[in-house]
Amino acid sequence: MAEIRVGLIGIGGMGGCHYGNYKEVKGAKLVAVADVREDMAKEKTKGTGITVYKDYKEMIEKENLDMVDICTPSYMHAEMAIYCLGKGLHVLCEKPMTINEQEAEKVLEAASKTDKYFMAAHVVRFMAPYVYLRSVIESGELGKLLRLDMKRISGIPTWSWEDWMRKEDRSGGVITDLSIHDIDFVQSILGMPDKIMSAKYAFRNNNDFAQTEMIYGDTLVSCEGTWYNAPIGFRAIYTAVFQNGVIDSTSDGIYKNGVKVESENKEKAEEMDLGINVGNDNGYLNEMQYFVNCVNNGVSPDFVTPQSSANTMKLVGEIKKAAVNF
Repeated sequence: MAEIRVGLIGIGGMGGCHYGNYKEVKGAKLVAVADVREDMAKEKTKGTGITVYKDYKEMIEKENLDMVDICTPSYMHAEMAIYCLGKGLHVLCEKPMTINEQEAEKVLEAASKTDKYFMAAHVVRFMAPYVYLRSVIESGELGKLLRLDMKRISGIPTWSWEDWMRKEDRSGGVITDLSIHDIDFVQSILGMPDKIMSAKYAFRNNNDFAQTEMIYGDTLVSCEGTWYNAPIGFRAIYTAVFQNGVIDSTSDGIYKNGVKVESENKEKAEEMDLGINVGNDNGYLNEMQYFVNCVNNGVSPDFVTPQSSANTMKLVGEIKKAAVNF
């Protein structure tokens, strides 16, 4: 089977991450990159034979592509995804799917009019600690999930191109850009909550943080997302309390009832029928390989469907509506 030809749109922070992983993706070849910072893109791809464009539309017209990988700022996702689907290309698009629920519906409509695949790159669904947690929840091995506490914390993002991440209309703020990782994971397993309570401190004093509580029957889920104006390192952790045990994901591993479960984590991850080995913790490679496999095998992605990603955008919207703003 011939390798599918991929065009990468955006080679900045997240685009650079995807770019590096294409060296390991099987069944695909990155042949072109488009970025408005053309000189930077040429410097990053020097000596690779990859063609660089300033305009992604020109890249699509001139290259015989099968798929594009969109890694641009969030506010650009909808327009680019719709255009590329209309050009008969498979589309992998970085999270969030779009900047809001209304744009997500437009992407769904565009995807419904073609036989090409669209997938939002919700990387947390492919990361081993979360694959493991999903398996424990769905198998019921520790009984019913009673409480899930998820935290995702970082310093304020001052590094983005044209400072787009600190502009609410471009990134959606900390809920849409950061906390969405945990919100999407929860939504992908538990669906839409029965009740939402939320509080938000939005871009004041160069801080942006939110606390969300979601009730599913008699299960309580908490998601904290923070960008602090302080020199703190990124961390993403969770504690899941079940009827018959506790799972903690920390910076140094996963613990079930206080016992580290690295080998068990790998086994549980490999049980997920994604067509790839997700036992390692390179979620970016895992998600990219999964989508490429879907394209090569002619199988629509069912682990991250367009509707599921749109549901996450709907939930993000509901959380924002419910939020008490400080």
